Amino acid sequence: MTAAPRHQRARGRARTAFRQDQAAGVTRLSDLYQSHPMRVLFPRPAKGDPITAVLATVSGGIAGGDRIEIEIDGGEGTESLVLAQAAEKIYRAPDPDPARIAFHLQAGPGAGVEYLPQETILFDGARLHRETVVDIAAADGRVLTGEIAVFGRGAMGETVRDCAFRETWRVRIAGRTVWRDAFALTPDARESRFGLNGAAAMGTIVCAAGDLATLRDALRPHLPQSDAVTAAVGRVGPLLLARFLGRDPAALRKAYYDTWSRLRQAALHRPARLPALIHC
Repeated sequence: MTAAPRHQRARGRARTAFRQDQAAGVTRLSDLYQSHPMRVLFPRPAKGDPITAVLATVSGGIAGGDRIEIEIDGGEGTESLVLAQAAEKIYRAPDPDPARIAFHLQAGPGAGVEYLPQETILFDGARLHRETVVDIAAADGRVLTGEIAVFGRGAMGETVRDCAFRETWRVRIAGRTVWRDAFALTPDARESRFGLNGAAAMGTIVCAAGDLATLRDALRPHLPQSDAVTAAVGRVGPLLLARFLGRDPAALRKAYYDTWSRLRQAALHRPARLPALIHC
């Protein structure tokens, strides 16, 4: 009997860089690189939004052993918006080798960079290591970024019994690390009251822009506190962090994007609405 073919491991990369056209007073694309399965699309920006790039994984998902690198570089004085085209699916890994996603966001002096995610859905049996590094060149650089993770396909009745997820964050301003965070999920930790306590989704928003104390106080009355989803926001040095945890992924998604809409208006002076690709 012929053995089943092994998964062909992907080595995808997407790099998008922007520069300021001083003469025209607009931000333009300065560098683009993409390799399968990553693609970068450039739709016409909505009114009030800056130049917009959309990241797409054309393979339909990421499997064990895949390696994905994403780099966003907002040069000095630029204004940019990058978003994911759709939820990212992490398939069951046939062996212990995890999928790995490395995400690097850079903001030059006076730049405003917004990366708007959609969900990363981890199937039962998925293995994922995700590393996010944010480099802000100077104190006047502005960044709004985050991630959402969903455990299992609830609409299909899937229960995640075996899932390994490790996520790390590192934010540097002017070369100095101002925040580091590490999260590791094992099957037992998901149900533990000291872990996720049975939650089916989690989210993080990181904001380096605006008057953080004012932003924090303005957001708190609008954060949900229910059986479906709970959230908190606070300052960590020069950053504003918002965390979401929920048993209902749809409710978490709605709360997450509502908070994002408020933040992008208050911190980045952009319209308090989401791009058309994001449906709530």
